[in-house]
Amino acid sequence: MAIVLSILDLLLAIVFVFAGSTKAFQPVEKLETKMAWVKDYTPRTVKLIGWAELLGGVGLILPGIVGLGILQFAAALCLAALMVGAAIWHFRNNDSKGAIPSIVLAALLLLLASFMVF
Repeated sequence: MAIVLSILDLLLAIVFVFAGSTKAFQPVEKLETKMAWVKDYTPRTVKLIGWAELLGGVGLILPGIVGLGILQFAAALCLAALMVGAAIWHFRNNDSKGAIPSIVLAALLLLLASFMVF
């Protein structure tokens, strides 16, 4: 079971580092063509979300390596909250199909957090 959780942790970290770095480093104008939600927020908010995802992804891996499991747990919970917020945006904008990835990621993060020992 520990191996499965470690693989899940690594995969989620990769997803969030990639998604976060995309939002943090690409121009907002370029993001608007790929992500409908970007037009509803200021460029600063989009960059903040990107940095939160990027640092959360790093937070899923780095604390476990250095033995600070409580930070890993906190990163998983914070990213889950971010994904719940993303799902809410999709539901409010009548895009229930678009909410599915956010809900799945939130559920996986909560599952991961529930098994973390610190």
